[in-house]
Amino acid sequence: MKSIKLITEDKPGAMADIVDLLAGQNINIQKIEGEVVDRFAVFELVVDRLDDAMHLFHQHGMRAVSDDLITIRIPDQPGALARVTRELKDAKLSLRGISTLQRQDGYCFVALSTDDDAVARELLKDVLL
Repeated sequence: MKSIKLITEDKPGAMADIVDLLAGQNINIQKIEGEVVDRFAVFELVVDRLDDAMHLFHQHGMRAVSDDLITIRIPDQPGALARVTRELKDAKLSLRGISTLQRQDGYCFVALSTDDDAVARELLKDVLL
């Protein structure tokens, strides 16, 4: 799975502008998160047509980058995420992003990206989706 990180000026209607652009091209948003950092709004999106969305954002002068996401399934219990992040730390991998996607049937589904996803995939192969 790939995500898009988009940075815009923090202003009223910033999210409306983004989702209107995508809707106008019939691009479906599967996940969106956002936060304000200083005077900027930072959004992370997963969409059904990544290349089209990236092209659209760049056409409109928006700063957007795409990132591979590793999706894992871990037990929904205290310490499960700590074990995963400790494995990454012990391998000297840096987390670039992490997000819980869903909790279901005693499991938590987590998307993450690192500075070396190939190594991370090998380390986490027992929980990799």
